[in-house]
Order: sequence, then structure tokens, then C-alpha cells
Amino acid sequence: MGVKLRPWQALRSRGASPLFLVTIGLVLAVAAAGASALGLQHGGVVNVVAAALWLLSGALSLRARVLARRRPLGPRQRGTLLERLCKLEPLEVRVSAVNQAAAVRYARELRNVMHAAAWPATGVYKRADAPAGVALAVRNIVAPPGEAVVLLDTLRRLGTPVVWAHKPELSDNRTIEILVGRLG
Repeated sequence: MGVKLRPWQALRSRGASPLFLVTIGLVLAVAAAGASALGLQHGGVVNVVAAALWLLSGALSLRARVLARRRPLGPRQRGTLLERLCKLEPLEVRVSAVNQAAAVRYARELRNVMHAAAWPATGVYKRADAPAGVALAVRNIVAPPGEAVVLLDTLRRLGTPVVWAHKPELSDNRTIEILVGRLG
């Protein structure tokens, strides 16, 4: 028999998901709107409840934004990325990140997924000059490898804002570099 969680434990364990927090925030905002409409007729305590619901909704939205900026790969994201990469011919991958804890952590997560998919990945190399966010660097930006296009598209679908970068000093057209800059 599975482990049964109490309601507050389930909320806390699910609370790490930005999508879950946004959903709860929207539900609270709708409830606040309903309480506000009711408060127009009855006033008093109903207005206080509506204000509290609005504030809680805003706090959850801010928390979701902070969590989303960290950009960790959740189990579903990791599984989706791994599934896509396993279907492709491997590219040689270099992974680098600025010397910021969140960027290095995210770069390591990406590298670990590459290793799990049997892609030859090296790094995480620390850089001083990576741009903010995530960039996928290729030698030939006009005609990048098809696998790199699929990787970029998959990362975008998983919620990672990633852009192309041109890096002519890469050893060949089948080598890419994932550059992780400052996150958030």
C-alpha cells in the first residue's frame, strides 16, 4: 500500500512546482473576485477575506516566479529530454556555465541528461563571459546539425528560454556547446 500524505504534506511536496503554485494562485484570485462581488452587497468581513485572498494569490505568484527562475529539470522534463536525445544520433557536447551556483547546477543537470542519453558530453567548464540565460552554440549557425535544432526545440518546449550562439572555434559541425549564463 502506498504512502498516504496528509493534505498539508501533499501541498508542501507539490509546492515546488511553479505551475502548481500558479494554478492555486489563480483559484485564489477567482475566489477573491467572488468574495469582492459578495462584499459589495454585504461588506464587513467579506472584504477582509477578499483582500487576504488577493494577497495570498500574489504571494504564490511571486514564489512561482522565483522557483521558475531556478530552472531545475524536473523528473518529467528530464524524462522528456532524455527520450528525445536517445532517438537522435549523438553530438559531441561541451557544457559551460558562469561561476554562479544556480547556473552551474543547471549546467550539471543538462550534462547528466546528455550522459544518460549516451551523448559524449564534457564539462561543466566555468566561464566569466557567458550571456544571461541559456545559449546553444554551433560552429555553423546558418546550417546547424538537425540534432541541435531538435535539442533547442525540446529545451524551449520544456520552458527553458534558449537562443542560438555562433562559435566558429568549435572543432567541427557535429560539436555543440551549451552555455549557461546567469539565471534570474
